[in-house]
Amino acid sequence: MSEKKHRNDNGQVRDAPALSFRGFQGEADYPLILSILIESTRADQISETVSLDGIRRWCAPSSRFDPYQNLLFALSHSTGGEPSVIGFSRVGWHTGMKDTRLYFQTSYLLPEWRNRGFFWSAMVQHNERRLLEIAASHPFTTLCFLQAWATDTQEEWISVLETEGYQAVRHFDNMLFRLDDVPDRAMPAGLQIRPVQPEHYRNIWKAQKEVHQELFETVAENWTKQRYETWLANPSNTPQLWQVAWDGDQVAGMVLNRINEAENQERRRKRGYTEHIFVRRAWRQRGLASALVAQSLQILKAQGMEEAELGVDSENESGAHGFYKRMGYQTVSTDIWFRKPMDMNSGTA
Repeated sequence: MSEKKHRNDNGQVRDAPALSFRGFQGEADYPLILSILIESTRADQISETVSLDGIRRWCAPSSRFDPYQNLLFALSHSTGGEPSVIGFSRVGWHTGMKDTRLYFQTSYLLPEWRNRGFFWSAMVQHNERRLLEIAASHPFTTLCFLQAWATDTQEEWISVLETEGYQAVRHFDNMLFRLDDVPDRAMPAGLQIRPVQPEHYRNIWKAQKEVHQELFETVAENWTKQRYETWLANPSNTPQLWQVAWDGDQVAGMVLNRINEAENQERRRKRGYTEHIFVRRAWRQRGLASALVAQSLQILKAQGMEEAELGVDSENESGAHGFYKRMGYQTVSTDIWFRKPMDMNSGTA
């Protein structure tokens, strides 16, 4: 348990409520997680749909995630009162590019506790200690980093990360296309878009895996043989909307479009997603990406959508960000990746 002193509005020093941590206690914690997420996203001006079913999936155990070890709840102990949960964190790890292992945390703190001194920093420090314990059990790798994410509206969270020594290393823009005037681009000669059939799924998966290995945000564990079945079962997959270009029996490029009807109803909008936009190296610089994106926008408009969204690494060496701007997408928000070196020799971050 940690405790600090801070000043009240009159400048007098007084004890801050003590802070302790506990682990996950099963399904009884789901409503608590939901309420904290709702309050946090509202305070940070993030339009994100959260539900108990979504939290149940988010908390599901996997080979790299044990909710009883990797969900951490912060409790405030005010004088004379019962301890109350004021925030929670989720920690985990994955392998990135170039023999790099990333140990990440996602933290949420109720808005009314954010201006009360050290609470969020204490949560970050506690998460780092847990991540160091996890890292100590892993085989050696060349580079290890602590990692966290923030949307540009999360000013308080960004301030906490910077105070704790994290630095912004990458920016990802969320971009929108208004479907009033959709472009038309011809497919390059020799390539064709075909309706996606179940027998195509494995080739589409393999093409995604190939291109993903080039990306800053790659997660190596997402592309194992075991994860293929998980990908097939993903309820967000909508193969009837996918636009996949073929050169004979080879996948040349793709856009895996989707529409989240429940999200659209909740937010009273008509938005589709042009996601996983890839062109394999041998078919680049031929106009394939613009043809696939244009066809995808036409498909979404035909489904009654009014806008299309995508996310893009604004520093991607391929120039993807500039390409989407030329296609007519506009940036509406930016996600920031933060990292901090992990010193495995000293056992401290």
